[in-house]
Amino acid sequence: MAMQTKERPVPNGVVLEMTGDLTYANREQFKTAVEAIRQKGCRHLILNMADVRFVDSSGLGLLALVSQNFKLSQAKVSMLKPQSYVREIMSLANIQKLIPVYDNEQDALGGQPKAA
Repeated sequence: MAMQTKERPVPNGVVLEMTGDLTYANREQFKTAVEAIRQKGCRHLILNMADVRFVDSSGLGLLALVSQNFKLSQAKVSMLKPQSYVREIMSLANIQKLIPVYDNEQDALGGQPKAA
């Protein structure tokens, strides 16, 4: 399944609405969308993962890379509402050490990760 991405500006950042699978096959589309946001000087990228059903190892690697690229720009990346299966994969790969996971947008914008 292809991935669709849609940007939505929020105070101090951008929410990237993601639909589909974050996989090797879809990496270019995701990378292009994220890089365009970073080039605009975004301080906080919030990845809305509510409609992402599957992430493979390539997708996980991309997330880690995105997090590092934003850190280099003194910006941050957060993740919103990953489905339980995706959340489990993130957890196994320790992605939430790099990218905090939130259950709602207000918390993500406020930067308060919920207790694990």
